[in-house]
Amino acid sequence: MERRNAEGYHDPTAYGGMRMAEQKEEKETVKMVYKNGRMELYIHEFFPCRLAVAKKVFPLIRRFAKDEDKEKLRQFLRIKAREHSGKVKAFSEKAESLRANTEEWHFYRRKAREEQIIYNQCVKNLKLLENGGKRE
Repeated sequence: MERRNAEGYHDPTAYGGMRMAEQKEEKETVKMVYKNGRMELYIHEFFPCRLAVAKKVFPLIRRFAKDEDKEKLRQFLRIKAREHSGKVKAFSEKAESLRANTEEWHFYRRKAREEQIIYNQCVKNLKLLENGGKRE
């Protein structure tokens, strides 16, 4: 990508815009095409999502997304769940090794809770994806 325009002048705005456009092409998406329109969700930015959003989007994904997109999302959520589960364990173990009610102890307990929330979102997203938007 050239930083100069067709006339040879330096054009950082166009260069920046084209770079952003090129980066978006590489993002993994879940694409849904239905009678009234279409929707693309960027997997790494949108998921895992909160339960209220998940209840609305997963029935659409189940119904309108291609099987390969659903599998791509399923694999992503499984990897994220394992990743955050490991972080919960690591932060919890670190907190347990520290003296209770110290600043550092509170820090690691908070980090463990944050990771637990993301892990729970991943697990719930997976259940909704596999059950067609219905919770068991």
